[in-house]
Amino acid sequence: MGIKNLSISQKVLIVFIIVVALATASFLHLLDKNYQQQLIKEGRLIAQQVIIFRRWIAGFGTVWTKDKYNPDTGYLVALDAQNGVLKSYRTGEELQNLDEVHFYAHNPALATRELSELTNIEYGWSFKAVSDRYLSPTDKPDKWEAKAIREIKKELKKGNSSGEYWGWDGDKFRFAKALKVEKGCLKCHGTPDQVDPIFKKAIIAKYGEEAFKRASGYKEGELRGIISVIIVPPSLIGTAMKMVDIWNVLALLLAFIIFWYFAKNEIIKPIEKLTQAAHDISVGKLDLDLGVRGLKEEEVKDEITKLAIAIDRLRASIQIAMERLRKRKK
Repeated sequence: MGIKNLSISQKVLIVFIIVVALATASFLHLLDKNYQQQLIKEGRLIAQQVIIFRRWIAGFGTVWTKDKYNPDTGYLVALDAQNGVLKSYRTGEELQNLDEVHFYAHNPALATRELSELTNIEYGWSFKAVSDRYLSPTDKPDKWEAKAIREIKKELKKGNSSGEYWGWDGDKFRFAKALKVEKGCLKCHGTPDQVDPIFKKAIIAKYGEEAFKRASGYKEGELRGIISVIIVPPSLIGTAMKMVDIWNVLALLLAFIIFWYFAKNEIIKPIEKLTQAAHDISVGKLDLDLGVRGLKEEEVKDEITKLAIAIDRLRASIQIAMERLRKRKK
């Protein structure tokens, strides 16, 4: 069935549905842009906080934990001592005597990995520091991260200092932030004359000689790797549905009622009336009142009213012509 075979009511309804569909598509497109911008901001914030956290650790060399460490990640070096004493900061007051003291050193990479495990359990997103010159196998980049490192290197060569890369990886949103070598990093990753001998031995003992060679030899300011952030957000449709409430539905329903009332009373009914009038005129029923007598076409702006005036003028002309014809026959 062609569109010409449809009634005006059907055509108006189709137009309304198309308008609503286009408006919905526009809304979803705008929501998608804002949705992704929000994810970028979230990824950037997480990456920046991780970099600050690592910078703080690197500034002190390592972070030490007492009598406890994560067996999955281990530690860099351990300190075992006898007769430890706990003292207050300002007064130096002895607070407690310890028969045995055990401390475990965590470098920035270990601390980052442990913190990521906690956030993944608590918040559903995770992060890690990865590098194409990785030290630990767990820091080896996956396919997406390897691409991110390549793209960031290209941008840095062009003089783009943002050092960021993001995109979707299946249902995950991923964000990468450049991780540059700072002065505190040289103790473990610098040139042979900069690496701390103790850290060198500890790194080789933990990761091996080959890994140490691969992850060292950097200069300050060079790209060490990236902070890789993984976020598993709710779906766009799910987010959109959360934004829709009863008031949105009522507003859409009210808009449809107003639109239909206007179309029915200002377009459909007047056209149906004119169609019936044209039919009556065609079969000789000329005594019609279209409700436009006395109106001047040049003073009217409504197109349907102008059409009614024209049809009424046609009716009057036919009526005059018919009366003249009758007079001649007499």
